[in-house]
Amino acid sequence: MTPSNTSLRARGITRSYGERRVLDGVDLERDTAGVIGLVGPNGAGKTTLLRILAQLVEPDAGTLEIGGISVEHGDEPRARRLVGYAPHATLAWLDDSVERNLRYATRLAGIAKRDAATLVDTLIDRWELSPERSSPVRRLSRGWQQRYALARAELLDPVVMLLDEPTTGLDTEARALLEASIERWRTTRIVVIASHEREWLAARADQQLELSGVRA
Repeated sequence: MTPSNTSLRARGITRSYGERRVLDGVDLERDTAGVIGLVGPNGAGKTTLLRILAQLVEPDAGTLEIGGISVEHGDEPRARRLVGYAPHATLAWLDDSVERNLRYATRLAGIAKRDAATLVDTLIDRWELSPERSSPVRRLSRGWQQRYALARAELLDPVVMLLDEPTTGLDTEARALLEASIERWRTTRIVVIASHEREWLAARADQQLELSGVRA
């Protein structure tokens, strides 16, 4: 079950790369389930913000709290388990199959072997991955890789779902699956979506954050 404390609080998030200020005091807060849209031009810091929320990048300044758990120094294992992240670049052992990748992910998450097989089967069915179940991820089209990424992001039934350009490469059928999943997630989770499709995102977001772009 998803924990009852469905909350996300990022305050004063700042991040620079060298002399470039990518994020400058960004605030993003939500205390109920729903969808947050991240918009802005290329280089505005959307992916950087998602990676900070996923605890893959440490901010230079600011505070982060997920599900009521404070994240110190950019990483807190208890909070990390509350986050599902589907990055733009597929997170996978590319030479292994979809099924083996999902099984590896359950092992890394500490899920009991007897439960892992059922969970993997459920995710493969949910995202209609059966035709590519045994295919190496490297050989999948962009759309199939995206389905795998979304399945992996759901693995731990997270409080917060982070989606970076989730419609990339999706055909009509896969897009419908994604849209149905967003509607399902929005009732119990906080879903943060970065997308260049402004109209598509605006139609689904309960709130939006406009990021202004890189500054020297």
